[in-house]
Amino acid sequence: MAPAKLVAPYILITAFQYFLAKDALGRTSPFVFGAMTTLLTCVAFFTLSRGFKLILNRQTLVFSVIYWMSGASWLLGLDYISPPQSAIISFTMPLFVIPLAVWVLNERGTRVEIYGAIVGFAGIVLFNVPLLSGASTDLGIALTLADAFFWALYSVLMRKLRNQDTIQTLATASFVSFLLYGAFSFADFSLRPSVDLAVDVTFLGLISGALNFYIWMALIKVEKVGRLTTLIFLAPIITLVYSVATTGAVPSYITLGGVALIFIGIYSANIIAARSPRPAPDAPSPVAERGS
Repeated sequence: MAPAKLVAPYILITAFQYFLAKDALGRTSPFVFGAMTTLLTCVAFFTLSRGFKLILNRQTLVFSVIYWMSGASWLLGLDYISPPQSAIISFTMPLFVIPLAVWVLNERGTRVEIYGAIVGFAGIVLFNVPLLSGASTDLGIALTLADAFFWALYSVLMRKLRNQDTIQTLATASFVSFLLYGAFSFADFSLRPSVDLAVDVTFLGLISGALNFYIWMALIKVEKVGRLTTLIFLAPIITLVYSVATTGAVPSYITLGGVALIFIGIYSANIIAARSPRPAPDAPSPVAERGS
């Protein structure tokens, strides 16, 4: 069982990172913001590892690029949609974990997991129906779904890297992300410095980027990714409730129905499925072992 002392801070940090990131995107472009936050994250991890130590094997570099793709997709999508919408869509991640675990880790899923994923994806469709009001919003939804996919993929890949030093792995991923964000910043550079932006960058770089990233990696070493996301699904709910309290904009019944279906799908695919007998694993084959 995931320790509550890690789950609780992760939920609270995650719930409010969407608002601070959205605020920052009003003052700078997604790539510039990403470069600034990952630079702080790099400094934090290299300080903890007591030196500039990178892990440059193929699996770690692939993990690092996918980690960057997740963050870049999230920031680009958040530029078009609201923080609660981004939070809910991002947390569809465990629905992508099921097929990815089969592909990457050669884990066989149960019928309950498959049915849960179908229900969850139906919830995604229902949740997004009221949002389909223009090309820019549709693009934001698509980019955030890409974030959920890449988040699932790098979380699955991290399980293959769990025998590596966590801090050095995260430092490598952050450094590669900083280089990629920096390169793309030349194509879309926008920056209006302010105290609020400094607060946003500090929170996203150190609290969300370094501390929360480390907590997440620590959690997935002791618990299945899908089960964890079921536990921390409270984060996007807090984001949604806070938005309603501060803006007065109440979601439609269709949107709330979509949120409910997403949670039911995640719960079914991970909590109920964990209590069901799993299919016997197939004998290992050269093809299955190739990615090990």
